[in-house]
Amino acid sequence: MRRLIKLGLGSLLLLALIWVPTSSTEATAQSQVSEIPNVYRGCWFQPEILKYRVRMTATTFTFGGGYYEQKHWQPIKQQTYRLSDQVTAGTFTWSRSTNTQGYHTIKVRGGAYHVKVSQGTLFVKQIRQGHDINGYELTFNQISHAAQVLSGDVH
Repeated sequence: MRRLIKLGLGSLLLLALIWVPTSSTEATAQSQVSEIPNVYRGCWFQPEILKYRVRMTATTFTFGGGYYEQKHWQPIKQQTYRLSDQVTAGTFTWSRSTNTQGYHTIKVRGGAYHVKVSQGTLFVKQIRQGHDINGYELTFNQISHAAQVLSGDVH
């Protein structure tokens, strides 16, 4: 009887020794994924004929063109990425720290976006193969009631 109890306790101890390191590894991997700070969250617009929109939530990043039609966003060449601890197709990573110019880096497969907020304006640089593909930073603003304003319903 004592032998069965010792065998059972030994099995439980072995199971605990295997389970604890596995669960701590998962916790470490999850803690490497941070959320996008609140100051960046929301929809940001670049008002031109073909409007570009940046939309950020706690765990998603969307960049692309489009327009509002009857208060609904009609995307054109828009890409949405999900936050991850490593870059794969359809995912991005968020740098917790900023570079020397004050930009956070959003790494995606095939490139990156450098973003910063200053005085209510979002500045974005699109980086491909180490170079800014536009040659300048794009500026975006948050617009109250964007669906109404950009649909032409409010002047």
